[in-house]
Amino acid sequence: MPDPDPAAVPDDHIRVVIVDADDRTRDSLAGLLSIGRHVKVVGSAGQPGAALAVVTATRPDVVVMDPRLPDVAAGTALIDRLRDADPSIRILAMCVSGNPEHIGIECGADGAVRKTFRPSELLAAVIAAGRPVGA
Repeated sequence: MPDPDPAAVPDDHIRVVIVDADDRTRDSLAGLLSIGRHVKVVGSAGQPGAALAVVTATRPDVVVMDPRLPDVAAGTALIDRLRDADPSIRILAMCVSGNPEHIGIECGADGAVRKTFRPSELLAAVIAAGRPVGA
């Protein structure tokens, strides 16, 4: 679901791509994040190859992703490929169980949030990940 004109996103918005194997999860996250005035979802994908293509096309600030997509090795490899494509990209991992911070660090993400988040927690995590370093 790439935005038809990614350059049209206002400068004060955090540009986000959502990566999750489940269509409903991607749609729900996009709807939730679009409610806020600080975030613009510019694309989404359900598979690693599609995710890399969407990220390359839309140049987001933050990728919100399930690092187990479709398995842990593929998710970790995708994080590495995203960083190779754009070293400035910030990655926020979503996890179902375990300690989010531990899982985020383990897979190489910049931050993590449980999939059982409160909407305010997800939005705060995305905003924090999207802030320029040192801001």
